[in-house]
Amino acid sequence: MTRVFGNRWFLRLLRIAIGGLFIYAGLQKIGTPLQFADSIATFKVLPPELINLVALALPPFEILVGGLLLFGAFVRPAAFALVGLDAVFIVLLLQAIARGLEVDCGCFGSGEPSRWAAWLSLGRNLMLLVGCWWVYRLAANFPLPSAIGKLIKPLTPKDPHMSRH
Repeated sequence: MTRVFGNRWFLRLLRIAIGGLFIYAGLQKIGTPLQFADSIATFKVLPPELINLVALALPPFEILVGGLLLFGAFVRPAAFALVGLDAVFIVLLLQAIARGLEVDCGCFGSGEPSRWAAWLSLGRNLMLLVGCWWVYRLAANFPLPSAIGKLIKPLTPKDPHMSRH
């Protein structure tokens, strides 16, 4: 089992899938900020003054961090940011479920708020949390993908003891 989940190709596929998913989610929300703001409001945790700010800021952040994962740049910081984001989403969903709120997470555009949608979103976010943590944890074990590596390699000295003055 460890041979599969620790495999370089599995990690690359997982990284690309998660990155693509967050790009897609961000793109779904970026064009409809009012609907996304309505989804955020269903959680009843933010003051009204912050709802629009979050609705405008979160989609570009998801696209940026998803793009970093997709293209293999700054993989560990990007995966760590998504671990934190998923953890926040999970806490918000758990508090909404515990309070009996019918919410629409707005993750992939707006939908009908319901308890069932909250449970589905919770399950999806738990799986994403595990996937992001796995990418974060194992990304240091593997070199950069060739396209990024070719861009960065000429910038690094061949001799680690060589100093640049």
